[in-house]
Amino acid sequence: MRIESIRVFGFQSFSDSGVIGFTDGINLVVGQNNAGKSALLRAMQPGLADDRHRTPAAWDDSQLAPPEVQIAIVIGGEDLRREVLRGGQLFIPFPEGTNFRGYANDYLDQVDIPLLLTHRPGTEFSASYPSHRQFDWNGQGAQFSAVVGGGGGRITISHTTGGHDSIPHYAFRLWNRDMFYFSAERMNVGESAPHHVTRLVPNASNLPAVLLTLAGDRGDLFQRLIRHLREIFPTVGNLSVRPRPDGNIEVRVWPTEAMERVELSFPLLQSGTGVAQVISILTAVLTVDHAVLIIDEINSFLHPAAVKGLLRILQTEYTNHQYIISTHAPEVISFSNPRTVHLLKRNGYESTVKKLNLGEIDAFREVAEHLGVSMSDVFAADRIIWVEGPTEELCFPLLYGYITGNPIPRGTIFTSVMATGDFLAKRRDRELIYQIYKRLSQTAVPLVVSFAFSFDSENLSDSDKSKMVEDSRGAMHFLPRRLIECYLINPLAIADFISERDTHVTEAIDAESVAAALKAHAESERFMIEEWAGDLDDPDWLARVDAANLIATTCAELSEHRVTFNKKDDTLALLRSVRAINPDQLSELSEYVHSLVRAVV
Repeated sequence: MRIESIRVFGFQSFSDSGVIGFTDGINLVVGQNNAGKSALLRAMQPGLADDRHRTPAAWDDSQLAPPEVQIAIVIGGEDLRREVLRGGQLFIPFPEGTNFRGYANDYLDQVDIPLLLTHRPGTEFSASYPSHRQFDWNGQGAQFSAVVGGGGGRITISHTTGGHDSIPHYAFRLWNRDMFYFSAERMNVGESAPHHVTRLVPNASNLPAVLLTLAGDRGDLFQRLIRHLREIFPTVGNLSVRPRPDGNIEVRVWPTEAMERVELSFPLLQSGTGVAQVISILTAVLTVDHAVLIIDEINSFLHPAAVKGLLRILQTEYTNHQYIISTHAPEVISFSNPRTVHLLKRNGYESTVKKLNLGEIDAFREVAEHLGVSMSDVFAADRIIWVEGPTEELCFPLLYGYITGNPIPRGTIFTSVMATGDFLAKRRDRELIYQIYKRLSQTAVPLVVSFAFSFDSENLSDSDKSKMVEDSRGAMHFLPRRLIECYLINPLAIADFISERDTHVTEAIDAESVAAALKAHAESERFMIEEWAGDLDDPDWLARVDAANLIATTCAELSEHRVTFNKKDDTLALLRSVRAINPDQLSELSEYVHSLVRAVV
């Protein structure tokens, strides 16, 4: 069984999702939090919830039609035969004048049977007559059905008159058996009744019973499960199932391969969330031939290394299944080698779905890996501002809030380039780098509408900066001062910074001491520049001084090297302190950040 496509009407944040196509292998559903990923995956469950799409224009149930999901699936004729043998009668419509036995056998001999079905809350699948769409019926004339029954391990075929068509019913039975949904929530599957059962139910609630049966009936398969667990989790050494005094059975997780005493193991219920999820996923792929596994936010319950381990196993050893996985994590996007990728975005009350071009995704991955940029940096953005480094990534959104009183606009992100030196190379190379980052911005998400660069002025001349602006076609912007720390030379803020971090100080450092030390170093050979005129507030000097190293040197001296100032780790804290002491000191910097956002919005 596999899903070929789904279309969601009137469910949660979807008024109409459009047709969303899936294929064999791994299919990814990506997007930001609350974009609608989980809602889309929940729309595929057998128990479709009556959660209607609401907007300010229509919110009351009396105004809204119940949700409806159109789902195109492919089932196997052999699967239908086996399901009939489990009980019941399968009614297959056939056209008048046809040999019903031959027609039914031919139908069940098909490897793939496509069905277009409709699912509504509180009902099974339904379809227009005939559901298999192998002939047209115009509503006139006699109707006939081949009746396929099973008993004693044998299939019998007879016929009846009337419009009986139970193919959607059997498809729903198969869907309940062969579709597994793993939510991002903790699974309470550590205990169950001790039944002999060979396969999981869709919510994995019978996991202990299945594992007990597996260990007793198919020991090699049970050992393969344990081997996979060891590959994924270094902290898992073994697995066992034992009876409890209350009559239930429980799953135990062992930290070592040796299982000497049960007291040295842990109940699955007390293990990490991801352990139960992975055991359930592996049990499903081990015990079902052709399953559909729907996994919501796989990265929410697994460490990145564990995600990679699980995906590697699924891709190499269990390719007979279909996987539909929602995520926003770069390790999933980059490591899963997906067959399809669908991007979800939400605007107000409405979620939309866009299929991404896999060629562009592959090209993006290649460029991103070359530059060392994480896919998560830009995957969910509409507007990208490439900045100097992690310091600006942290500080610029805060500065935007200082001047506007609002967070940065939705869909706009600040993210750092890998190496600013690439942009300082000879002009022909700079043009190539700009084109690479432009491609990176626009390939990552086809819906990106604009991007910009922001770099420190450093020791660049006005001529150098003008050329870089020209090469970037106006996308390049430069900080008015040499560094962001040039806006943070405030003796009182620096004194507070030292005092808070120097746990061995006997006497608090005051602002006067810091100012004196700053001036002394500013006059030293290491920091002397022609703009220095003895004034720490001189804007010409502040625009050119190596402020980050000046602050670091002053902190080290006054604390007798017990306190260090690290640009990456400490600039944000110092900026907050300056803001509290003298907000006007950050006005020019805040306005610059505001201008960057205006350039892309």
